[in-house]
Amino acid sequence: MWLLVCLYFLGFLFNFSITDATEIYYLNHSCSGNKTFAPNSVYESNLRTLLPSLSSHATTAQFFNTTSGGGDGKETIYASFMCRGDVTNHTCQECIRTAAQKISQVCPNSKEALIWYHECLVRYSNRCFFSTLEEWPRFNFIDYNVTNSTNEKGSYGFWLLSKTLSDAVGEAANAGPAGTMKFATKNATVFGSQEIHTLVQCTPDLSSEDCSECLGDIMKDISLCCLGRFGGMVLYPSCTLMFGSRHFYRDVIVASNATQESLPSGKVSCQMFPETYS
Repeated sequence: MWLLVCLYFLGFLFNFSITDATEIYYLNHSCSGNKTFAPNSVYESNLRTLLPSLSSHATTAQFFNTTSGGGDGKETIYASFMCRGDVTNHTCQECIRTAAQKISQVCPNSKEALIWYHECLVRYSNRCFFSTLEEWPRFNFIDYNVTNSTNEKGSYGFWLLSKTLSDAVGEAANAGPAGTMKFATKNATVFGSQEIHTLVQCTPDLSSEDCSECLGDIMKDISLCCLGRFGGMVLYPSCTLMFGSRHFYRDVIVASNATQESLPSGKVSCQMFPETYS
């Protein structure tokens, strides 16, 4: 029964239209089972304060990173969120609020956790991950409907999907230096009727080179898990890639100077904070 529910959900997820895009859809999460904090600890207190505060920044920013705690760094928490580049500020805020609540429920004692929704991701850790390319943990989702890959049309469709994704990857990775929004969508039509819609995004704190590497590695995963499908996505902590046969995103113009928001003011990088692995 659970498998049937999952198949129904995935089929819906990759085929919903932009009219449904105000809804918030949970995808997956990852908790650190080997790094936990004790009840009533300073870390727990810092986390309880930090997570609810994240959504207040989503009214004006689609990406945000910050820290909570201090002192010798042992109880410092590094936190970040990123909304999909096409969602409205309202949807972004709702997604971050929902994700921050759920991550507390599904990872109640984890010092490191990450949660993906279709519209956003939220993560935190006791180690600094800002401006760092990270590809684990990762999750693949596919539409279980299979296209016909045994004929010339199927082969051309696969080639066009790969090309469309590659064009989107190039646009996102070349959007600008670290601090610039790295998001792109592309679409194409196969044989005059079948549409392909693609979306790629990196966290803005990555360099262009790291964004290109992250999305390039995702492209390799796409060829393994998702080609020949009507829809799919691969999710890394630092970048995401989605495609489907329906127009599942809003068409937006990304300003060339769209930047991240962070605290303290200015670029936040791991060099500003001590590394801790307790």
